[in-house]
Amino acid sequence: GAVIFPLTTQDVSNILGFAHAKHLELAVCGAGHNHRGNSLDHGLIIDLRKMTGVSVNPLSKRVTTDGATVWGSVYEATERHGLAVVGGLIPSVGVGGFTLNGGIGWLTSAHGVALDNLLEADVVLADGRVLTCSEMENEDLFWAIRGAGSAFGVVTRFVFQAHEINSKVWSGMMRFESDCLSGVVDMVNKIASEENDGTASIAFGIFAQGGKLEIGVLVFYNGPEDEAKNYFAPLLEMPRKFDVAGMVPFSQATMPHGSAPGRQWRKVTAGGCLIVPLDHSFIQSLKDDLEDLITRIPDSWETIIACEMHNPFATMKKGQTSTAFPFRGRHGSVQLMPTWTLEENDEACWAWCRKMDAKLAKEFARRKNEEGIDETTKTSSGTYINYDGLHKSPRTLYGVNYERLVELKKKYDPGNVFKLFVDLLSEE
Repeated sequence: GAVIFPLTTQDVSNILGFAHAKHLELAVCGAGHNHRGNSLDHGLIIDLRKMTGVSVNPLSKRVTTDGATVWGSVYEATERHGLAVVGGLIPSVGVGGFTLNGGIGWLTSAHGVALDNLLEADVVLADGRVLTCSEMENEDLFWAIRGAGSAFGVVTRFVFQAHEINSKVWSGMMRFESDCLSGVVDMVNKIASEENDGTASIAFGIFAQGGKLEIGVLVFYNGPEDEAKNYFAPLLEMPRKFDVAGMVPFSQATMPHGSAPGRQWRKVTAGGCLIVPLDHSFIQSLKDDLEDLITRIPDSWETIIACEMHNPFATMKKGQTSTAFPFRGRHGSVQLMPTWTLEENDEACWAWCRKMDAKLAKEFARRKNEEGIDETTKTSSGTYINYDGLHKSPRTLYGVNYERLVELKKKYDPGNVFKLFVDLLSEE
């Protein structure tokens, strides 16, 4: 096998044309922030990590990036012009995979997911052809890449709509004792309600610290500090073990230590959802499940249950079939991250992850049939693809959009070259 580092879209086109002629298997690497382990030990690996450009047009408020640009570079470029885009909370995450499979960030409450802000893209197909797609050009391909882009080609250029942002936002990390979980849930439910005009978002995680469970909370408010503190007063009234929330540039409202840990951890992830308002007793049961795992397998003490919660209404302005992205609804995302070191714990930790994933799916199925639940939420897949490490079936992952995706896959990638992330034709 070989790893090739293209510098331009034409390089990618030439590589794919060669691979197509020689019938070589392919894997594509963007910024390398993937949970699914989609690589090869033979064939060709196209590594885009030298394609990291970013440019900003302050007049049109458009941002153009290469295929492996990371969000930290984007934020540095945009904030010079008082702009920001819907991007990742971790600066080392790449634009490509994040956007093509959804893209939930601090600005999702106001502007939807990242792919809702994608205006145009260049896609290199399996035979080497380069197609520019947008709402006006190759519209069906543009529909498909916004949710399943990794299955259709190599996207080497993205054009985003940026938005005006305050010179500083209120953001940072807080940590609470685990008995404050109910108060955190109340804050989440406030943010997910119609009371939120899109200025606030929150993420929280349940994790172990010093042998005891704690609650970590990341807060975001796009406004003055006094407004932010007033809005987040319910959190600020609770005793905090740690609090660094304050006014910072948008580029610093991220998780600088969100990259891979220095140790050789063993890890699996799963991505589900929680309908809002959150159910206090169910969230408490997730905490109990984590405590049970760490008690039974102390080696798994780095395990985290993380939840990203935003106001869902901006994302729901588009219907479930408006793009291939099938994860719209009155819910936030949940990431299960069992983490351990010893091979002997592989089976037990994987089993815990599958069991918890099934528990989330069962709760989603129950809640979406409650009275008053809207059709968009009812048709959500319930799985955020960027967090799926269990390799669920494409029909499960894409739900109501699956059949159309299969049709377009046969049109744009009939040889099923791009199948490592999700094999859309595996159920044919």
